[in-house]
Amino acid sequence: MVRIVGREVRREYPPSLPEHQFRTLIVIRHQDRASLSSVAEHLGTSLPAVSKVVDQLVDLGYVRRETAPEDRRKSILSLTDAGEAVVEIAKSQMHSKLAERLSHLTGYECAVLDLAMNILRSALVSKSRVERVEPDSQEDGK
Repeated sequence: MVRIVGREVRREYPPSLPEHQFRTLIVIRHQDRASLSSVAEHLGTSLPAVSKVVDQLVDLGYVRRETAPEDRRKSILSLTDAGEAVVEIAKSQMHSKLAERLSHLTGYECAVLDLAMNILRSALVSKSRVERVEPDSQEDGK
């Protein structure tokens, strides 16, 4: 759903960022003190590939790269005000496009969709909690 609507928004909204650049902005925005390796891991890509994309985003003025005070070999990534603005505008446009696409649904269909989304959210949250708990319980021999 996000990919379908996201493609449409990216085509219409200048600056027209390629999907890999936009996804990188989103990951950096959602990670506290993002590093190149954490962004690469999240995106499921190589460190050199992410480094190249981040260099492009720095050149465009969307990402700030700073040296980590605790380890000068490590970079900390964050969005600039321009990067935040690009993400916020795209997010707003995605919400508008999604609302437009769903506006033809009946009240009943909306209720079914809401229920389905709640079930999905519950299943995903439960799964992520289990994943966080399992490694600890294995260490305890449980």
